[in-house]
Amino acid sequence: MKIDFKNMPNGASKGSFVLRYLFNMLRTWYVFHLRYPWVKYQGFVRVMGGTHFAQHMDVVIGNNVQFGNGCNVASNVHFGNNVLMAGNVQFVGRHDHSFSTPGVTIWDGERGENGTTVVEDDVWLGASVIVISGVTIGRGSIVAAGSVVTGDIPPCEIWAGVPAKKVKDRFTCEADKVKHLAFLEEKRREDN
Repeated sequence: MKIDFKNMPNGASKGSFVLRYLFNMLRTWYVFHLRYPWVKYQGFVRVMGGTHFAQHMDVVIGNNVQFGNGCNVASNVHFGNNVLMAGNVQFVGRHDHSFSTPGVTIWDGERGENGTTVVEDDVWLGASVIVISGVTIGRGSIVAAGSVVTGDIPPCEIWAGVPAKKVKDRFTCEADKVKHLAFLEEKRREDN
């Protein structure tokens, strides 16, 4: 087992970091083998308290993925590698309840197809982001706290708002974006 100390909190000792890492691995094993056995994970995953994964959902999680406190995954989601989610990030269905049929209550309305959300590698979702199902959040992108994602986000962009819209590019020039995307591709090949 190789522990990467680059992500160690400021002021933490290596000993306490190793202990936290080991306890996190035990918690992850418990979460995905006993509580949510339908979730598939492929590496190191940090799941903070209050995070919930709805039953019967297709959830696949890559390596180095963190779920902050109180996250909720209530739709099909495939997470790439190196994904950070702050607290209370929500993944919800786009067509969970039909409401446009006269004479049928919302309660009795049919459920529609929601599709699968894809969160690609090196994505950061801020606190209380809501992601509506069926979208793709591109590699290297950032979504600001409190945003509602209703459509696809291209790679290496920063989005914010309700609904979320592009605020700016993550990198100042196209050459840096190309370099970062090539780095992510190489990292993915090394990890597989």
